[in-house]
Amino acid sequence: MAWMALTPEIETALEDMGNRPASRRVGRIHDVQVKTFVKHADQRGFFIEQLKRGDVDDDGRPFMDERPFAQMSRSLVYARGGNPPELIKAFHWHKKQWDYWDIVVGNARVVLVDLRPASPTAGTIQTVILGENSPRMVAIPPLVAHGYQCLGMDNVHLVYYVTEPYDPADPDEGRIAWNDPRISFDWRIENI
Repeated sequence: MAWMALTPEIETALEDMGNRPASRRVGRIHDVQVKTFVKHADQRGFFIEQLKRGDVDDDGRPFMDERPFAQMSRSLVYARGGNPPELIKAFHWHKKQWDYWDIVVGNARVVLVDLRPASPTAGTIQTVILGENSPRMVAIPPLVAHGYQCLGMDNVHLVYYVTEPYDPADPDEGRIAWNDPRISFDWRIENI
């Protein structure tokens, strides 16, 4: 699989992040949306509507109607029950593509990093817990780097929908190391 190189704008955003204290980089990211699922359960099991025309997010904003659906994929990460680096799959970003993530098996901490230079939340890091214990979907805009960490002893099965089909001749995906010092995200899991 081919990856895009970091652009000068992304490098600048990362350098700016590295110059700000970690406490000033955590919060909600502009345009990231979270939609909590309604689970219809009975003695036979349950049913959840993942995505449909007219859905709104937890803040009442339209969730997907104006963005084209292009591809659906899934990913599996094996749980190993320890701390970094073995549980982490991060970071990647897109220039054009929106991602819609739903953890259908297991639980994960999704970490989002706003790399958009003109965003009011540029340089902000947001975390969202998704999975069996937190049945929701997150919409991730272009130029928001994202990755996840398996929580617990169960494998994580991620189903995701995207607005651009994958094109190996012209990939819309770049990579940043999970432990990039400019992002400086603390992946440790602490017991209190």
